[in-house]
Amino acid sequence: MRISRKIEIDYGHTLPNIFSFCNQLHGHRGVIVATVEGPIISREGDGEEGMVMDFKFLKEIMVRHIHDVLDHGFAVWKHDYEDLEFIRKRNTQILITDEPPTAECLAKWAFYQIKDQLPEEVILRQVRWYETPNNWADYEGIQ
Repeated sequence: MRISRKIEIDYGHTLPNIFSFCNQLHGHRGVIVATVEGPIISREGDGEEGMVMDFKFLKEIMVRHIHDVLDHGFAVWKHDYEDLEFIRKRNTQILITDEPPTAECLAKWAFYQIKDQLPEEVILRQVRWYETPNNWADYEGIQ
């Protein structure tokens, strides 16, 4: 059985190697959807009986490891020295990325932020990162 949970964040980024609007400092209302898979809990009397896991617990993991790290913050590529120096002077909420902070990169980052936080029998199958309502990236881990 698979279930999904969505959270939303506001974040900024820039893509310095792109010759379009995305090379400007700008922000997005990001929507992140995590899809997990596991057996339906059948322990009688268990508060999670009939669930893969309680949506509340999945939300808590996502909030702690994604929202609280990047909400109202700025994602900056570690090789974007000029913007990184500027952002460090202005922001306290900074995510320094190993790759340019595209939707693809941020979906991958979010996947690994929550993958190991799940209950043992629950597997993270996918993180979908909406950069805008019409643009998103899906990351499913290394198969």
